[in-house]
Amino acid sequence: VALQKVKKQASRGWPDTAALFEPIIASGMTLGSASNTGAALLILLDSLQPVGVTTLVLDQNQLLPALGAIAGFDSVLPIQVLESGALLNLGTVVSPLSDERYGTPILEVKLEYEQGGSDQFEIRSGTIAALPLGQGQTARLNLNFLHRTRLDPSSKRHETSFKVTGGVCGVVIDARGRPLSLPSDDSRRRDLLKKWLLAVGG
Repeated sequence: VALQKVKKQASRGWPDTAALFEPIIASGMTLGSASNTGAALLILLDSLQPVGVTTLVLDQNQLLPALGAIAGFDSVLPIQVLESGALLNLGTVVSPLSDERYGTPILEVKLEYEQGGSDQFEIRSGTIAALPLGQGQTARLNLNFLHRTRLDPSSKRHETSFKVTGGVCGVVIDARGRPLSLPSDDSRRRDLLKKWLLAVGG
């Protein structure tokens, strides 16, 4: 709820790009002390619900407040710290939009690894998947959109192939739709939430 309020406040300043922030850098004790990185990633995705292509970065050691204070005295030091890898890259997240029913194939993905070889995946509406790309490794992500699936709400971004960098959660395809819709039945909702968490390594 707190993150949703932050997003709403920020959206007032950038109404045309409210869901397209890149990257998203998250800090705070709640996220830093999450049971695992998959849980932290899912908290960010569920609350902020980004669309398109987003990099999620986590400040596990609460460095950002100190860096903000230091910046007034030394503007270079914060940049050096950020570039040193002190922040944790959770991964690149691709969040397509589709109006198809749950379980319908909406995206075909091919991941071409920099060191050679490739993997192919079929992504279905209502699911979330973590593709295997190690932290710091790069690959080319090739997307084939099905059933009028699109990458962002404005339809201004038409890339179907681009480089991605893996994080601790790999490369994540979030095809659960925007806004997120949860079953009203308690049992089905619990099962779905557990499934999503397991999919990102929770």
